[in-house]
Amino acid sequence: MFLALNRPLSNPTPLRLIAIALTAMMALSIPGCIQRIWERDDTALVRIVKAPPIAVESGEDRHLVVMQAPSPGWSIRLDATELTPDGKRVFVTIRKPDPAYQYTQQIVLMRVLTSVRLDSNIEVVGRLLEFNEKTKGRGYAPVPVVESFE
Repeated sequence: MFLALNRPLSNPTPLRLIAIALTAMMALSIPGCIQRIWERDDTALVRIVKAPPIAVESGEDRHLVVMQAPSPGWSIRLDATELTPDGKRVFVTIRKPDPAYQYTQQIVLMRVLTSVRLDSNIEVVGRLLEFNEKTKGRGYAPVPVVESFE
């Protein structure tokens, strides 16, 4: 299929209109693709210190983010990974348990495998949300990482 883009615009063909529309859509979507994820949020910083302790462990060839939750109702999710000058930054969302349910009070280790290789430095940033809280508009803060769970 050949697009005749050298014709004058006074009599555009349907194929040319489609090509122009696709080009415009791609040009408008580029700024959203290069937007940075990481913006420090002071509100998130106040909240993240109330989260269960987080540690970084070594897997076979990748880093693991480990959370020591006080009950099975807590959850942790890997949102994204970002390249930094010092290594990689991983973004996690920690959710509190649903208060409508009862959970046994037992310590649970929750592990999340990252895409960060062991030979790279890792920085963990996160946010602590209620069980049903929307993520939109909720920023991240540096997670205080512990050496061990003792």
